[in-house]
This record gives sequence, structure tokens and C-alpha cells, in this order.
Amino acid sequence: MANITLEKIVDSTDLIILGRVGRDGRATWAALAAELGLTPPAIAARVRRLVRLGVIRQFSACIDAAEMGAVTAFVDVVFADANGHEHFRQSIAHLVAVQECHRIAGAAHYRLKVRTRSKDELELLLNSALPKAAPAATFHVSMVLSIVKETPVFPLPRR
Repeated sequence: MANITLEKIVDSTDLIILGRVGRDGRATWAALAAELGLTPPAIAARVRRLVRLGVIRQFSACIDAAEMGAVTAFVDVVFADANGHEHFRQSIAHLVAVQECHRIAGAAHYRLKVRTRSKDELELLLNSALPKAAPAATFHVSMVLSIVKETPVFPLPRR
């Protein structure tokens, strides 16, 4: 649903639902209905509509990566020229360790957030998988020492 503004597809009730579901994806239709003064079927219909429109991409559990012993790093990808970007995008879409990929302005072309089970896996990703995805690129790695804040919640527009 790219190019459709949020104002056209959601109202203030939808924004409240998005905020609540964004903080607690396990909130029941009944709990949301009681909070908003609607019926559970009305809440369910609104949430299904938000999913269909692509506003809600998925429901998932937020697993504490540090508790699982994961290694987190940020990798800046710099291409020597304009070639290879599409191959890179398609390739990293299949790498589970790449949690996020952002096209950025500045010294690098992309910034990746990667998570691996160990430093050895990170090294393998950096020495094998990423160079195959972007053979003509250079990589600048910042390994995360500790996570101060990490949240899937973001500020929604006000109505």
C-alpha cells in the first residue's frame, strides 16, 4: 500500500488499536473492545483491515537476543559504483542473520543490523555471505557491546 498516506487509511480508533497492539500483540479483541467501547467483532474487523492494508505486517514475539546469547552488529555497506545494488537487496532478503537493511544517505549506501548466534557465525557472515551478496562492496562493522534501548514501538501520528 505504498503511496497511500496514513491519514487516508486509519482513523483515531485505528491509531489507538495500533498503539495498543504495537505494545502488546497478544491483546485480546475483548480487552481492546472494552478499552475502546466497541465490540470484539468490530475490533477484529479493524485489525484484519489494517493487516490487509499492510499497516500491520505481522504479529511476533520480541525475543531478547542478549538473553539468548546472540551477537549483534551493525554493518555499513559501501559500493564502489552504482552496480550490484539489486543483487545485494535480493541476496540479503534470504539471510536470516540480517534483521534490518536500510538504504541510507552519507558515507555508506546501506546499514544492516545483523544478529548471529556467535562471533564465529558473525565472522562467517562477514567473510562469506555478505561478500557473495555484494562482491564489489566494502563493509564497515560495529559490534554491539550492550543494548541500551531497543523497541518495536514508534510514535504514531496524533489525531
